[in-house]
Amino acid sequence: MRLSKSITAGAALVALVALTGCGGGGDKGSSGPSKDDLGLPAAGDMASIEKFINQHAKCTNLRPVDEEGKGLLEKEAKDPAWAIKERAVCDDGSRQTITLLSISDMAKFQATNRAGKKYEALVGKNFAVVPTDDGTVKALMNAKMLTLTCDPDGYQIPSGYKQHKGLVEGCILTDYNRS
Repeated sequence: MRLSKSITAGAALVALVALTGCGGGGDKGSSGPSKDDLGLPAAGDMASIEKFINQHAKCTNLRPVDEEGKGLLEKEAKDPAWAIKERAVCDDGSRQTITLLSISDMAKFQATNRAGKKYEALVGKNFAVVPTDDGTVKALMNAKMLTLTCDPDGYQIPSGYKQHKGLVEGCILTDYNRS
């Protein structure tokens, strides 16, 4: 009988801790979830980014330079302010170009994006991808990548879509992508 009361009391304590959010989890405060809490994928190098894309879409003919002059952020990749460790391009299943970026400092990348041309990109924790085909965009968003926009006034997000503050004021991560 005594054991039964102890188990019941223990279960009540666990339920109380879970409901109040006390114990171990830390307070997220009003700033919302951290980037780790968003479940964004990570990829440490170009091979990892290519493998990630190929798990969800198609990325063939990976190359550092696009011979045809396609792809984005080529000049930006050479500018240290953008915090782009490496840039490459590949082709999707529709022979459209996908730009792949390995990012050393996502906050720096977002700040420079906000101050500059304001590129929209799909982002993970430490990489960004700029696909041109809507099918590739949808497949990568289904794989937990989010759209980064640093032009919140020019990018209206309809109700029902998630909006998370970026690492820089004025940047937003969302599960909405206008096509």
